[in-house]
Amino acid sequence: MFNREIYVLLNAYYPFLAFASTVEFQHINFINDPMLSKDFIPFYKVLSKEELHEPLDIRNSRGKVSLENENDLNSSELEQIDYWKPNTVGEVMFNFWD
Repeated sequence: MFNREIYVLLNAYYPFLAFASTVEFQHINFINDPMLSKDFIPFYKVLSKEELHEPLDIRNSRGKVSLENENDLNSSELEQIDYWKPNTVGEVMFNFWD
C-alpha cells in the first residue's frame, strides 16, 4: 500500500487489531496507520504502537503469576506469559507460541 509493506494483525481470540511494517519470528515492528485504522475501528479495537510497546508488569509470588497491567487473562494464559517471558503488551497480543 502506497509503495510500502503493511501487515494487518488480528488477535486469534479477541477482537484486537494492529499494524506492523515487519513481522519476523519473535519480532514485530508495530506502526500506527490512522488512515487504515478508520476502516477497521467499527469492527475491532485498533491498538496503537504506544499501547503495544507498554512494558509488562509481571509478578510471581509463591508460585502464582499475576500481571499488573490491565487484563482479562485466565490462569492458563498467565502461565504461558510466565513461561515465554514476553516484555511488552504487543508480544502477548501477537505472539508466536499460540
